[in-house]
Amino acid sequence: MIELFPIRKKYVYETLERVDDPERGRRYGDQKLPSVTTILSATKDKSGLDAWAERVGRDNAERIKNEAATVGTHMHNVIERMLAARDLPRPTTWLQLRGYEMGYRLINTYFCHLKEVWGSEVTLYYPGKYAGTTDLVGVYRDQPAIVDFKQSIKPKQAKWIQDYFHQLAAYAMAHDIVHGTSIEFAAVLVSVQDGSTQEFTTTGSEFKRYKEEWMQRVENYWGTCNVVSNGNSD
Repeated sequence: MIELFPIRKKYVYETLERVDDPERGRRYGDQKLPSVTTILSATKDKSGLDAWAERVGRDNAERIKNEAATVGTHMHNVIERMLAARDLPRPTTWLQLRGYEMGYRLINTYFCHLKEVWGSEVTLYYPGKYAGTTDLVGVYRDQPAIVDFKQSIKPKQAKWIQDYFHQLAAYAMAHDIVHGTSIEFAAVLVSVQDGSTQEFTTTGSEFKRYKEEWMQRVENYWGTCNVVSNGNSD
């Protein structure tokens, strides 16, 4: 399958130890850098999510989130193994089968635009600030790009997924500062459980704004950590 998606090992991506701390969230490397998702979670407005959980019931909300996470894991497995030319295990549950189908749907719909793969599921970090694992970095729609894969129960609107764009900005900035690139384009590819797909892209001044907003969230996160740390030391 590699000939479908040319692998270009242009950069050496470091492997950082990843630890899931139940109190502080996911951490990377000797510096214990917070993950991108940890910072997003700590700095986001959760009022909408809380209202939804109250509306559908806490237990039902937890079930929906867990099932969606399971489907998303299997969807990512399809894409990761396809890019690595590795076979998939036979599905043994309906959620696994759904994830497989959604992964192949993204591949069939959008991967014709994927010209080079520099890395899949590789660790990126911004020294002293944060780290994370990007779904894909390479050349997409003829531009150096960060590409992220998402699954969704219902179709999204761009105004609902600002965290996704900040995540893309985080990985682009980390790649640029460590590897000397200038990534000015990013895409979120969404596979929806109703059988549809969506592509959201960002570039130019908009992507620059997302980068600025992301770094503000990083500063807010570290500021809060410092306040807590100082408070605990008194």
